[in-house]
Amino acid sequence: MIMKSETEKQPSFQLTLKLNIIKEFGYVLDSNSVILDFGCGSGKLVKEFCELGYQAFGCCTRFSSEDAEHTENMINNGTVRIIDLDNYVLPFEDDTFDFIFSQSVFEHVKNYSESISEIARVLKPNGFCLHTFVSRYRPIEPHVYVPFSSVIQKTSWLNFWTFLGIRNEWSAELDARETSIKFYNYLKEETNYLSRKQIANEFGMHFEDVKFCENLLNKYSLVKGKFLYSLSKLFPFIPYIYSALYSRAVFTRYPKKKSC
Repeated sequence: MIMKSETEKQPSFQLTLKLNIIKEFGYVLDSNSVILDFGCGSGKLVKEFCELGYQAFGCCTRFSSEDAEHTENMINNGTVRIIDLDNYVLPFEDDTFDFIFSQSVFEHVKNYSESISEIARVLKPNGFCLHTFVSRYRPIEPHVYVPFSSVIQKTSWLNFWTFLGIRNEWSAELDARETSIKFYNYLKEETNYLSRKQIANEFGMHFEDVKFCENLLNKYSLVKGKFLYSLSKLFPFIPYIYSALYSRAVFTRYPKKKSC
């Protein structure tokens, strides 16, 4: 039984979305479940899971400044932990977690095989994962806002769009040339958009069961997503188009453990 605080906190949309999707696969979390937010940013969802009575932890290579004071507190008490990129090991023991999730993280992961291997290591044998991330072919790249720049990462392409005035929150004061250079460096150094087949292969190396579940992402999403879910009953190809052009969702279970 999950204990709520006196103020009867209601779970956020993102937390509810994850709980609904894993329920579709036959899983329900309780107060004994141990949860990991892989790439937790400011630790907002970790905090929320904890406030709702779950045993939740987070890890990240660097942390968002969204709630710096609270994030620092969670780091100090061990709820949120830093991943050492020089010796890539998640800072948890083997077979620790029942459920591991990530949200808009894997499009930034450069070392897929290492990361997924570590996730499989710290997941319990009967544990499961849910990862949602930006699609390779999304029409507007969500970090620099340049059309199709997740695929077309050429300076000429970026120059064209920055000359037309495309900016994001950290380039508003820069001229077109400076912006295109920043965008190019960011896309090359901070993003890694894989195809559906590549994603399936990477996760398949470390898990026995890998399923794409964008239709469930739509089913429990907001109005537009629910409309697409309803429409997919008539046109079954819609989830594939959605996953190619917007977001991907991957559910995995049965981790392949490395032999000693």
